[in-house]
Amino acid sequence: MEERHEPLRDAWAESLREVFVDVIKQLPSTVTLGELVEVTRQNQALAPVLDHFTVQELIDLVKDRPRSADPLGAAAAAAAAAAAKAASEPQYDEDGNPLLDIDAGTAVIRRRADVPDGDLRLLRALVRQKTGRREPELVQATGLASDQVRLILRNLRTRGYIHIEGTGVKRRVKITRHGAGYLRKLDPTAVIA
Repeated sequence: MEERHEPLRDAWAESLREVFVDVIKQLPSTVTLGELVEVTRQNQALAPVLDHFTVQELIDLVKDRPRSADPLGAAAAAAAAAAAKAASEPQYDEDGNPLLDIDAGTAVIRRRADVPDGDLRLLRALVRQKTGRREPELVQATGLASDQVRLILRNLRTRGYIHIEGTGVKRRVKITRHGAGYLRKLDPTAVIA
C-alpha cells in the first residue's frame, strides 16, 4: 500500500519545491534567508517544504534571486510608511511613560571600546593625585565625557585597579597597587609616586 503512494509523495514534494522557489524569486532583495526560514517554520502549511531542501540549496536560491530595482524594496517601503504613521501617534512603554526619540549623537560614546586609551588616561590622572580625585575632576583632567568616565571607572573597578571611597558628592577615586602595576606595565614613563 505504501509503495502505491510513494509516487504521489514525490510529486507533492516536487510541487512544493517549485512553488517555494517561485515565492523566493518574488521576494524583495531585503528579505534575508534567516527571515525566510523563520516565517516558513511558523506557518504549519509551509513548514514541511523545508524538509525537501538542503541548507546549501536554500542559500543558492536566495543568492541567485533577482535583485529588486528599488533599494528599499516593497516590504521596507511599507515598514517606513507604518513607522511614519506610528511616529505621528505618541507611543508608551509598559509603565505608561511616553517614549522619547532623543538622539544622543556623537557626543556620548557608550562603549568603552570607543576610547581605546581610556584606561590609561584615567590611571595616569589618578596617579598624579595621591588623595584621589572626584569624578568631575577626572572628566576635566582626561577630556572625556562623564558617561565615558563612568563606564571606564566601572571597568577599572571590576578589575581591581581603582578603589572608590565615600558616597555622593564626597566620592573619591583612588588607584590601587594593582592599578599602579598595570599602569607601569602599559606606560613605563608614567610617574608613579
